[in-house]
Amino acid sequence: MPIYQKFSDDNKQQTINYAEDKLKRQKEQENIINFRNSLIPYKQATEQALSAGLGEGYTDNIETCTVYWDKQVNYDIGIPIKGDSMEPEFHYGQTALIKYQSSPDYDGQVCAVDNVSMGNAFIKCVTVEEDGLLLQSLNIEEDQNGERKFPDIKLYWDDNPRIIGKVVAVFTPIEINNIFKKKLGLLRVP
Repeated sequence: MPIYQKFSDDNKQQTINYAEDKLKRQKEQENIINFRNSLIPYKQATEQALSAGLGEGYTDNIETCTVYWDKQVNYDIGIPIKGDSMEPEFHYGQTALIKYQSSPDYDGQVCAVDNVSMGNAFIKCVTVEEDGLLLQSLNIEEDQNGERKFPDIKLYWDDNPRIIGKVVAVFTPIEINNIFKKKLGLLRVP
């Protein structure tokens, strides 16, 4: 006679409850492991931003933090976006993944640009012209006077602009709280 059949009805129910609880915990652990394996860490600049507007500060001294996304992309640096001039494609708070290169692949390509003389950086559609770089916004909103809220920006070669690189992807980082980080093994506890 199998051991289970030797139990009283009460002990049989307790055994079933215990087994169901163990199975539930096992599935939760498998889900955590699967989720952890699906998260890709990205290095994002912490004291930098790309303006989707009138310009944000940018320097070559880059400190980073780690943000997470569930897609794998070949990139060099992630930089947060501030502003709404590149909506509807790019939104405030998203991370732009940049692949370093000194010129766009084609006119109108979305790139990160550093206006070295002014200390501003932008995410814009870039066209290389004879006298400099033309930066254009995707957002065509108008103000109350009928003027474009985000007019084109011209950076002349005399101002020493440089293209940081092309935007290869943009995403909203997956938020992971510390309790979940601990379960995933991403948080070091002393």
